[in-house]
Amino acid sequence: MLPILPSRRDRDGAFLSYTRSICPDCRGLIDAHLVLKDGQVVMQKRCPQHGAFEVLVSSDAEYYLRSLTYTKPGTLPLAFSTPVVHGCPLDCGLCEDHLQHTCSPILEINDKCDLTCPVCIVRNQQRYQMPFEAFTRAVDGLVEKEGELPLLLLSGGEPTLHPQFFEFCDYVLRGPHQGRIKRLLVSTHGRRIAQSPGFAEKFKASGAYASLQFDTLKPGVYPKMRGVELLDMKLACIERIRELDIPTVLVPTLSKGDNDDEVGALIEFGVALPQVSSIVLQPMAHVGDGGDGYHRTPQGHRLTMPELHQLIEAQTGWLKADAFHPVPCSHPTCYTATYLFRLDDGRYKPLPDFVDIRQYLDAMANRAVMRTDESLERMLLDSITELWSATKVGEDASEVLASIKGFLKETFSSRNPLTPDQIERVTEARSKAVFIHAFMDAWDLDVTRLKKCCTHYVLDDGRLMPGCSYNNLYRQQDRRFFPEARPGGLVSIDG
Repeated sequence: MLPILPSRRDRDGAFLSYTRSICPDCRGLIDAHLVLKDGQVVMQKRCPQHGAFEVLVSSDAEYYLRSLTYTKPGTLPLAFSTPVVHGCPLDCGLCEDHLQHTCSPILEINDKCDLTCPVCIVRNQQRYQMPFEAFTRAVDGLVEKEGELPLLLLSGGEPTLHPQFFEFCDYVLRGPHQGRIKRLLVSTHGRRIAQSPGFAEKFKASGAYASLQFDTLKPGVYPKMRGVELLDMKLACIERIRELDIPTVLVPTLSKGDNDDEVGALIEFGVALPQVSSIVLQPMAHVGDGGDGYHRTPQGHRLTMPELHQLIEAQTGWLKADAFHPVPCSHPTCYTATYLFRLDDGRYKPLPDFVDIRQYLDAMANRAVMRTDESLERMLLDSITELWSATKVGEDASEVLASIKGFLKETFSSRNPLTPDQIERVTEARSKAVFIHAFMDAWDLDVTRLKKCCTHYVLDDGRLMPGCSYNNLYRQQDRRFFPEARPGGLVSIDG
């Protein structure tokens, strides 16, 4: 049977590339085209049962095309779990056709949550808690496939509600793989940290980072996005984080028309908090029990990468759109990031303003966090030569130069050498990262992006699944959460 391609009447723009996607109605696998249209990039596809669909992929075609030049070859995992039989995304696990190892693994330890968020991208059934044996098996399998990992994210549900939560933290950070997983993040809404001093103290002692949902600084937004007003609780959580010096990642979900006018304020808020190492902006994906119905369709509500870059520049004034570059380990439309370096006078300046961009991209390649080894030292040493000519930062050159020299003396001095872990801590205290992570939904799911994905869910049977593949196609077949689910069910309906 021949594939059913989008018809000529559907393709009213200039053809850019062919990919595969899914039907937003039936989730069947179908062919799709990316086309250039009115200065934008759109995906056009046709389902034989449900007709034609078009969705915005990038609001700036020039940016999109330029971003593709940042792609770097991936690093393969030490082992795969599934063979290639039907092709992506029908063989997830990771299959041998996947092009990138796991940079950012997500391990869901429950599906119980005390919130029902209208923007939630998962499908909590309020009945699963991962047994300790299943947790250790999943972590063991992850380390077997990766050797070492820069981070592991515990998620849910609300993972802090798991009765063995701190035992899980201990196993990751002080168990048989001690030192193999460098950083443990916990995706949380923050209620237990805010409301239980004892829990917050134990959280601090655990050594984990709080990956804190933090969507707004204004009243009236949380009721729309999270179902209830949470602003006072969130600010109380931040105060507890300050008091106990809990390392934190701020994670705002951004919904056009709800809180996209606050993106600059949220970045400024995170940059001002010493405990915040990074801000991860997540434009809303229309998937999950909440996201499926938050808007009737994503049309008119989707925030693309270049839109967010421009919003950040307009709302901060100092953090320019051109400071953001695609993270080379993933597909360029999945992640963009910039790293901010704190000068001696307290201001932050984007690293791309004064370092060689090729070295900068190499320091980010195939990792979820920037390298803190000799590549960082070399990049900053080379920037000193560049700064002497003052061609990049003008009147700030002397301040930047003095700040870099002081940092290098503190961090890489041969007289008082630091361990790699100490270098990472010093670097984190002197810098902050701003990431934009765009999850896909059934409207814009692109198999080309899936194959380069580095954000993977860790299943307790040993498989790893690209986040967007799992959320759109496999989650409702996961018998931990849906014990009544029948195996199989993914089909290619056009070929």
